[in-house]
Amino acid sequence: MFELKPVQEDELSAYFDSLWQDLRVEFTEAGFSTEYADENIESSRKQFFPNDELAPGNFLFYAFNDGVKVGKLWLCSVERESKTEWSVYDIETFEGFRGKGFGRRIMLEAEDYVRSKNGASISLSVFGNNSVARKLYDSLNYETIRVGMKKNLD
Repeated sequence: MFELKPVQEDELSAYFDSLWQDLRVEFTEAGFSTEYADENIESSRKQFFPNDELAPGNFLFYAFNDGVKVGKLWLCSVERESKTEWSVYDIETFEGFRGKGFGRRIMLEAEDYVRSKNGASISLSVFGNNSVARKLYDSLNYETIRVGMKKNLD
């Protein structure tokens, strides 16, 4: 049985500590400086996890398959122009479980969750060098709405 379970309050610090470490690696692998990565992470920490508490509108889940933790998901909702906009801020299938369809399952569960909250759409950002994730989102009919590009001149 596959299911998403909310991250418990006593698990929040560990969730975010792991997230910030992973995000730093993702930024630097995508070509950003460590300084930029650290500034972005510190800004995010203050915005989404102030005073070691989850900010309103944020929903964290662990994904379980037959009771085994296989991944994680972070959804965020924001009110804009009388509509609730939803975004995936973090999704990961844990090492050892990749390539088995769990990323797809997590995304489909995310979509069901957003629908259950009367959400009409869900958006996400993905680093350009993450071809596996981009392929997954394309297969789930996510549309590209903006592209950021960079050229290193060193």
